[in-house]
Amino acid sequence: MPRKATKEAEPQPAAAAQEEPAPAPAAAMAEAEVEELPKAIVRRLVKDKLAHVAGGGEGAEVIVNKDAMAAFAESARIFIHYLSATANDMCKESKRQTINADDVLKALDEMEFSEFVEPLRISLQEFRNKNADKRSEANKKQKEKRRKLNEESLPQKENDPADDAEENDD
Repeated sequence: MPRKATKEAEPQPAAAAQEEPAPAPAAAMAEAEVEELPKAIVRRLVKDKLAHVAGGGEGAEVIVNKDAMAAFAESARIFIHYLSATANDMCKESKRQTINADDVLKALDEMEFSEFVEPLRISLQEFRNKNADKRSEANKKQKEKRRKLNEESLPQKENDPADDAEENDD
């Protein structure tokens, strides 16, 4: 149990007692900054959703107070921490160390946010399909590039300058 400090045990000058505590170390401040969600992204998400709900669509202007934006950002950060901790528990129950999408979906269900599971599952499948298409296109481009390089190297072998010199000697 921590010891209680008494005034008799540690005499302090009057000026030192009135000073504010020293600022947090740079490492602690950097850690807090890392955990903050990007304000521009939070603002865009909030404004887009509120404009959509208000019925104005994408072009409707919605004014959100700076404190409200901070509250949205902090709420989202806390939700992400809670969701990731719950997903981590799901992962550990399965005796794995890497959290996967199924762990997140199970965590949402566990947290009683089951109404988000199906829309998220659909969104995740769309994301996977989109990335699979991108990967297949990239693979096709890579194969085409290799084929062109191989074709370019073959004609050079056929048109060897030494062969041309022998033909001219005849």
